[in-house]
Amino acid sequence: MHHYSLLQLLADGRLHSGTELAEALGVSRTAVWKQLQHLESLGLELETVRGHGYQLTTPLDLLTQEGIHQVLPVPLRERVSLDLCTDVDSTNQSLLALSSLSRDYQVCVAEQQTQGRGRRGRAWDSPFARNLYLSLAYETEGAMQAIQGVTLVAGVAVAQALESLGIRGVELKWPNDVWLNGRKLAGILTELQGTVQDRFRLVIGVGLNVYMAESEVAIDQPWTSLAREKQVPSGGRAQIAGALITHMVHWLEERGGVGSPVFQRAWDRYDALADQPVWVHGKSLTGIAHGIDEAGHLRVRDDAGTEERLSAGEVSIRVRDS
Repeated sequence: MHHYSLLQLLADGRLHSGTELAEALGVSRTAVWKQLQHLESLGLELETVRGHGYQLTTPLDLLTQEGIHQVLPVPLRERVSLDLCTDVDSTNQSLLALSSLSRDYQVCVAEQQTQGRGRRGRAWDSPFARNLYLSLAYETEGAMQAIQGVTLVAGVAVAQALESLGIRGVELKWPNDVWLNGRKLAGILTELQGTVQDRFRLVIGVGLNVYMAESEVAIDQPWTSLAREKQVPSGGRAQIAGALITHMVHWLEERGGVGSPVFQRAWDRYDALADQPVWVHGKSLTGIAHGIDEAGHLRVRDDAGTEERLSAGEVSIRVRDS
C-alpha cells in the first residue's frame, strides 16, 4: 500500500476509523498505522481521536490525472502525456531525464518537489499538496533562436490561464515572475537540453502558490497565494493545472513568440515594471523600466536618459522606492 492511497481517503479532513481505512485499502490496521506515521514526514498534521480514528487537521486538494485531463480541450488530450507524481526531486529534471517524449507534449505534475529550483539555482519551497508544481516538455528542431523569449511567452500564458479562471490582479515581473496584487504568486524556469546539431528539448516549469501559508515557508520577498487572496477557483489545483497546460500549448503553437505584435500587446497589458523606478542587482544601474524590446530584453532608461537593454540571463530586477 502506498501512502498516497491512504491520503486519498483522508483528504476530506473528516474522521476515519482505523478499521474503515483498513477495509477500504484491503490491508491490516497495522499496515494503516505504519503509513500514518509516514504522513508526518510530508509535513502533514494528523489528529488522532482515541477510540474513533484519524483525520487531517487541514483537508487536501489532491491532484488526479482524470481531473486535469477533463479540463483540457478534447483535441489536446491525445497530444499530452501526463505524469502525476507524489514527490520528485524536480518536475523539470524528471522531464529532462526522459530518453524520449511519448507524445507532442509531456507534462509532469507533482504533489511535492524535494529539490525544486527557481531561476539562477535558487531553492523553491514546495510543501506537500499546497501549491502547483508543473513542467511541460516539447521538442523542436529550431536553433537557439527558437527558444528566445520562451520564458516570457510562458509568463503571458500563465497570466491568461489565471484570468480565464476568474483570478484578478495578475501581473508579470520581467523576466520570470508572476505577481498577484503586487506580490509574487508564481515563478517560471525554462531549461534546454540538446546541442546545435540535435533536436532541442525545452522544459517549462511553473511553481504556483495555491494554498501555502506563511508558517510553511521562509521567503525573502513579498509573496502571496491564491488562498491568501481568496481567489482559489472552484475546481482547485486540477483546474489550474489544466488551464496552464492549455494556454501554454496555445501560445507555443498559435499565438506567436517574442517580437510578434500579439505577444507585445499581451506583455504590455501585464507588465508590472512598466514606467516604474527600478534598480538592477549586480550593476550600478537605476532608472525607469520602459517595457521590453522585440528580443524580450528589458529596456531601462537611467537617470542620465541613456537606455540600456538587459537580457533575462544577466540581472534580477526589483522595484525600488521612487
